[in-house]
Amino acid sequence: MARSQAQSDFSVARAPEVRLPAVAAPVALPAADRSEASALATRWILRLTAVVLAALAVLCAVGPHIPSGE
Repeated sequence: MARSQAQSDFSVARAPEVRLPAVAAPVALPAADRSEASALATRWILRLTAVVLAALAVLCAVGPHIPSGE
């Protein structure tokens, strides 16, 4: 397949312009004690989500029937 005029074989390999100090090297982070949310926190978040969704459903159902006051 023929190459386009816009494509190029030219590449540049050069050293980085900035040298970082040794203290900027990657650091290993300590392992986390627990990687998952506790069951208690999960239950409370699910309850809160259910309450907010129920409030939104009530607002959507009742909202159009609230008089505007005009």
